[in-house]
Amino acid sequence: MTFVLTASDWRALFPKAPEPVIVAFAQDPDSLARAGITETRTRLAYALANVEHECGGFAIPGLIENIRYTAERMATVWPNRFQSADDVRNRFGTKPGWQKKAFDEIYGNRMGNRPGTSDGSTYIGRGGPQVTGRDGYKEVGKRCGLDLVNNPDLACEAQVQPALLSAFWSWKNLNKYADAGDFIGCVKAWNGGTNGLADRKAHLAANDPIIGRLKSVAALLPKLENIA
Repeated sequence: MTFVLTASDWRALFPKAPEPVIVAFAQDPDSLARAGITETRTRLAYALANVEHECGGFAIPGLIENIRYTAERMATVWPNRFQSADDVRNRFGTKPGWQKKAFDEIYGNRMGNRPGTSDGSTYIGRGGPQVTGRDGYKEVGKRCGLDLVNNPDLACEAQVQPALLSAFWSWKNLNKYADAGDFIGCVKAWNGGTNGLADRKAHLAANDPIIGRLKSVAALLPKLENIA
């Protein structure tokens, strides 16, 4: 069973998204279908609730992670790394570009990022699913036919968002969590933890009426046959 979504459905699901993103999802149903996302309402619901949280419903500027943190914010987000804002300032200074140095360290030597390189600040979150880390860019890019390692900004382009979401979903093997009704497991596999869980659940609840009224291809077949 595959569910059909129109441009109006996508606009209802992503009310803040730029029009090119809506057009991309409306014109590329095959990407989501190949990943199995549109095979069940639960898979679709889990995928959309999480991607909405990650990118603000495709509304974050440029679909790229904002690394222009204050020292105070950085200490709040990574309390295990930094005891205070002063700790952040003492480590990275305050000159322009200090946040880049910080992300090279924070994201460095994990997620496939090579130690002693600028991978940490290069492979920051991009696109709807906020693909992060050199390994993520490599694996997602391979699945959607894009060289994201050498061209990471391709992940920000509107027309690739359906393919990007589908590739990320497949890479993380997220169908198994949706099929088990394990939303928290899906969040952990996606994010590495439960960051933003309340917001993700809010999107899940808000999307339920929209997803609940979707028609499957099978349900539409008699109408299509009559038209033919």
